Amino acid sequence: MRTLWQDLKYGVRMLRAQPTFTVVAILALSLGIGANTAIFSVINTVLLRPLPYAAPEQLTMVWEALPGNRENSVAPGNLTAWRERNQVFADLAAYTEDTFNLSGGGEPEKLEGLAASANLFPLLGVQPLLGRTFSSEEDQPGANRVAVISYGLWQRRFGGSPNAIGSRVMLDGASAEIIGVMSPSFYFPTRQQSIWTPLALTPAQAGTQMAHFLRVVARIKPSITHQQAQAEMSAIAARLEKEFPQTNITVGANVVPLKDQFVGNLRLALLVLFAAAGFVLLVACTNVANLLLFRAASRQKEIAVRLALGAGRWRLIRQLLTESLMLSLTGGVAGLMLALWGVSTLAAVMPEKLASAKAVTLDLRVLAFTLLVSMLTGIIFGLVPAFQSTRLNLNAVLKEGGRDAARGRSGLRSLLVVAEIALALVLLVGAGLMINSFLRLRQVDTGFKADGLLTLEIDPTLSRFPDQTSLAGFYDRLIERIGALPGVESAGVVTRLPLTPTSGTYLFFAEAPSRWKPASALPNSVSPNYFQVMGMTLLSGRAFTLQDTPETTPTAIINEAMARHAWPGQDPLGKRLRMYPYNHTAPTFTVIGVVKDAKQSEMQAAAKPEVYRSYKQLRLYPPRNLVVRTKVAPQGLAAAIRQAIWEVNKDQPVSNIRTMEEVIGESVSNPRFNMLLLAIFAALALLLAAVGIYGVMSYMVMQHTREIGIRMALGAQASDVLKLVVGKGLILTIAGVVSGVAGAFGLTRLMATLLYGVTATDPLTFAAVSALLATVALLACYLPARRATKVDPMVALRYE
Repeated sequence: MRTLWQDLKYGVRMLRAQPTFTVVAILALSLGIGANTAIFSVINTVLLRPLPYAAPEQLTMVWEALPGNRENSVAPGNLTAWRERNQVFADLAAYTEDTFNLSGGGEPEKLEGLAASANLFPLLGVQPLLGRTFSSEEDQPGANRVAVISYGLWQRRFGGSPNAIGSRVMLDGASAEIIGVMSPSFYFPTRQQSIWTPLALTPAQAGTQMAHFLRVVARIKPSITHQQAQAEMSAIAARLEKEFPQTNITVGANVVPLKDQFVGNLRLALLVLFAAAGFVLLVACTNVANLLLFRAASRQKEIAVRLALGAGRWRLIRQLLTESLMLSLTGGVAGLMLALWGVSTLAAVMPEKLASAKAVTLDLRVLAFTLLVSMLTGIIFGLVPAFQSTRLNLNAVLKEGGRDAARGRSGLRSLLVVAEIALALVLLVGAGLMINSFLRLRQVDTGFKADGLLTLEIDPTLSRFPDQTSLAGFYDRLIERIGALPGVESAGVVTRLPLTPTSGTYLFFAEAPSRWKPASALPNSVSPNYFQVMGMTLLSGRAFTLQDTPETTPTAIINEAMARHAWPGQDPLGKRLRMYPYNHTAPTFTVIGVVKDAKQSEMQAAAKPEVYRSYKQLRLYPPRNLVVRTKVAPQGLAAAIRQAIWEVNKDQPVSNIRTMEEVIGESVSNPRFNMLLLAIFAALALLLAAVGIYGVMSYMVMQHTREIGIRMALGAQASDVLKLVVGKGLILTIAGVVSGVAGAFGLTRLMATLLYGVTATDPLTFAAVSALLATVALLACYLPARRATKVDPMVALRYE
């Protein structure tokens, strides 16, 4: 301990004696360690931290599987069959994501929530903070309406008062009793949900295999694996397909662990970002190792004297490693401070899919990771310089002019620079591919005109409108009132906006020569002028008109995908579709138009079949979104539009006011987040690599000052010296670029699934990035080379 204390004190003195070296080294390390700590904090929260439920590893989502869609919503009749026939699940619970209009006692408010079966909370193994959850008796049609609320809603709307339990509120125009408050840490399925009510399916709804709208979560029995559960559910689905060919044709089952469901493809994206942060740290390590080699060259006489006086080589290596560890631990502390700032910044730009990471904290696991990374970093960048520094020819170093004895070690410094350039190139190629992919994604044709379009969620309370006529009248008045506002060009309504999460599909039946064949599609209810407001192209037929009323022939407009799905190679105009229930008296409607496909949930996903109906003819799936095309800046009309809605219905909540450009931006938030972080890491690596090559070339110029002076004294021109120095830098750059291209060619294949419209080996990106890095590296070489051309031969000849 005494010698360790001596090493620490001596190390502090040496670091204080060279403040520029110390600051630069700590800054480089703090950037690398801070980036790794910030990303690991997110990975810890999203991937490593267990979900806040009992035995979360036993929880799964169970989906219907259709061709091209492995996660389709479940028909209640299929869920009933799954419950009766499976031997692998302890229990299955169902829910639908829904919105609720909360009114009375303040401004109307729209709440995100779930309608869930009574066994959801017991299945998850969670208890409320106050009160209770709903019972199976309350999960019945016509039962006393009850609700469980989130901790956040309890604090915001009820001031955290215990009297909230037992109080009654107005939900969707009907009275409901608050019976429970969940704990602050609880969320399901995301943090956006703030209220849970009973699902309360009617017998007809519970038995249907036509409508697919449920989401199912299940708990696997402790002795069963996910593979066994998948095998049994696939077998059950195959039997159901044989028993019910009209409704279950090609309908399979897909079992997904709940953790994988919540994380989705973000796992790969986070691991790629973590690897990128690791590359930044490696570049920082090579940079600091080079700095230590430069520093060791200036300390050769000191080390030689200590060796000559009897100091052991291992004793000196320990001293040098102590200094390296002091640098790395100081860099780790600084990196931790950067990570604290970085995590809060990440939370602000994180996509909603990473909502769980918005509550990220630097817990003991993160602190342990930072400590471990700091210590390993100190050893990695300090070990080789320490060994090199103590391998000295004492006679050569101690005699006058012994400085030349260190020239033979310049090869190691050059090798480290080549490694820096190669690592930076791999990161730059990855960032270039992500940027290229994102730009192509933003150029995708959405199928509508987003500029000048404002959207608002309205979700009217159906209990206030007893029949189709009164509901249609509400929409008519709303559209007329808003359309008359100054600055508004037109207004319409739609059930589901483009580029928003899709709800479950509905089983339609398409007219065929000898039968009605099943055709699953997304249902959408719209106003007659919806396509005009959205700027969507009608490819054939006609749009809805005010004459399409309940008294006239039921009509529908389909998208291109539905036309190909239901009537491949045929003209769909005049063809008929049937809805649930399937029998000869079921309502049919005639296809009057085909509209161009519009992006539905993701920019990179192909459009699914979609069927549009006029709200004047269909009460099912009522419009919940208002779309307004404006002549002025859309956001400037938000207040006037909200007031106009309240003039039509004073209790109507208005929420989620966004421009369509913002909707598009949110739909590409995941790739934008990946691109942004990878670009930042690549820029850091490029900066560190440029500093590294600049340092090596500067040191080479300093080391060869006398040689340069002799060359100039013998007649060498400034251009000759410039070519000499830049030429050596060019060799290092080419070696680094070639090595980096080879590494990037292999490593970028791992991120192929994150790209859109560009391959992982895109030659244009590789060429552009290589040219950029070569240009920056040559600029870093040029500055020391230019300084070398200004060497005074007389001063150089007297150098040392």
